[in-house]
Amino acid sequence: MVADLQGSIVVCVAAFVAIPFVLDALGFPPTTVIIRYVRKIIRSLPFRVCLMLCLIYKATYQILYSNGDGFAESNHTVLKYIVTALKNSIALKHLKDFYLFYINESKIFRWAAILMEDCIGILLIMNVTIRISELKGFSLTELKGEAVDYFVDFLKDIPSIRKEMEREEEKLRVDLEKDLKDSNRKSNVSLPEVGLSHETLLSEINAKSEEEDKKWMKGQVSGTVYSGEKDHSDLLNKTYAAYSLSNPLHTDIWPSVNQFEAEIVSMTSSLVNGGSKSIVGCTSSGGTESIILAAKAHKTYFRNKYGISNPEIIACYTAHAGIEKACDMLNIRLVRVGFDSNFKIDPKRVKKLITSNTIMIFSSAPNFPQGVIDPIEELSELAVEYGVGLHVDCCLGGFVLPFAKRLGYDIPSFDFTLSGVTSMSLDTHKYGYASKGTSVVLYRNKELRRSQYFTYSKWMGGLYATPTIAGSRPGALLACAWVSLMSMGEDGYNKRVKAIIETSLSLASKISEIDGLKLLGETTTMIVCFSSDNFNIYEVGDSMTRRGWSLNSLQNPPCIHLCVTIPIVEHANHFIRDLSAVVNEVRRHPKKHDGHTAAMYGKAGSLPKGPIDELLKAYIDVTLTP
Repeated sequence: MVADLQGSIVVCVAAFVAIPFVLDALGFPPTTVIIRYVRKIIRSLPFRVCLMLCLIYKATYQILYSNGDGFAESNHTVLKYIVTALKNSIALKHLKDFYLFYINESKIFRWAAILMEDCIGILLIMNVTIRISELKGFSLTELKGEAVDYFVDFLKDIPSIRKEMEREEEKLRVDLEKDLKDSNRKSNVSLPEVGLSHETLLSEINAKSEEEDKKWMKGQVSGTVYSGEKDHSDLLNKTYAAYSLSNPLHTDIWPSVNQFEAEIVSMTSSLVNGGSKSIVGCTSSGGTESIILAAKAHKTYFRNKYGISNPEIIACYTAHAGIEKACDMLNIRLVRVGFDSNFKIDPKRVKKLITSNTIMIFSSAPNFPQGVIDPIEELSELAVEYGVGLHVDCCLGGFVLPFAKRLGYDIPSFDFTLSGVTSMSLDTHKYGYASKGTSVVLYRNKELRRSQYFTYSKWMGGLYATPTIAGSRPGALLACAWVSLMSMGEDGYNKRVKAIIETSLSLASKISEIDGLKLLGETTTMIVCFSSDNFNIYEVGDSMTRRGWSLNSLQNPPCIHLCVTIPIVEHANHFIRDLSAVVNEVRRHPKKHDGHTAAMYGKAGSLPKGPIDELLKAYIDVTLTP
């Protein structure tokens, strides 16, 4: 009877560990919230000590009160319940006899064996149920992709295939050299024996910058340069010169730089905090770092609070590649979710993919490809219900959407006015019109922001603490961001936002009237995205490039977008004239317009991920070669 009671206790403990994971795997909402607290209890030191003491007591009791045959008649261990079906296996018979001989000869060995089997059994149950739970977020497409990647990696080791890939890579390198590099350039691969004069250097620098600035100054570049207004650029350049040596790491030497950063965060927060005084944040080097920091903060926060050691982030296929980079760097599993007919993340699919390991949902306002705003209000409700974080990537829209809403445009809720939003990223170097290299990441509270920090109190070099990935940072860029916000003011942003949105809406309307083109997504802010069912849209992009335009080529589905900026506003009609002419040319003579982009994306669509990644690495190699 006592033995049966002991066995029941073990089964109950195992069930206590396993049932939450099983329920989660079966998709019972909102057990994910309960599971987090259960897991926190299970992984706490007091629980583990108590469990260990119970197992030790059980093993000791069986040894002291066994009938002499000891372990041979004691079948009440967790592992024995699991392997009962295998105990008569021929393959295990000799091993079992050997095992039973020693445990019946030594009480200490017997006691350790009972304890070990209980521990192994509980660990086995926990790991199996965790793996079952993780399968919830896997799709057949994801599994197929991983299988193909594994197969491609295997093929790369075959000499003949490796040689073919190297030949393709060399062809790409030659093409990229022609497209990206000046064939008449002079390369400096070592230091000059004698330093050049300031006049010589400035003459060369000015000649190169003047030549390269001509394209964006004509208003023919999508995104990239968001202001370009001469007075504003002159102000930023003078500000940079005044703080060119500053570093916010040294607060005692440049206290004004730290004040600039604090005020940039506060001013940015005032646009999206919904009146809350608890919103905090810091600056970063750009949108990608802001996304990485938000992912890092959520990972640390949920690990400390709920003991999540295998974190997951849910993001739509339309999400910025920065979240893919963040998950790659931080060893977070990225669970991809589909989009609806308007390229918005589907909240219903998100709900099905939330597990006890989910730490954050990633949303966009707007997304980069089609420029649509995700249904963040619905995602906020999910985040609150399931107790997960919700990041809003507002890098493009941070200094557009708040003012657009005040101007009366139809902008859905997207910021901290929604209780489920826990972090946001907003780029000051885009539509905040600051110099390149600054962004702001905001958090719901200080506890989440502190999870972003890195601190090291045992370094021989002294106490070390940094808020972002970098140690030293250019204080001049912070000064430029502060000056940009202060010089623009609300009236400056209102004026520019109105011009950008009106231009975008006008372009979208005129593009929809061009025979053969169709709009993708809803044009509400600065992105105008279009494609075609009648011809290769990349051929249109290549032809526009030959006319001096620099547009963004996108994939899955194939399309092109124009990100409207201040320089483009004055040249919108020029864009429509060229686009109409190009479409007519491509429709009449499609083969004459095959270009580099069309060929590259055609190849990307026909190859698996592995070879394409190698070609992209070759591209980076070319850019880093003198």
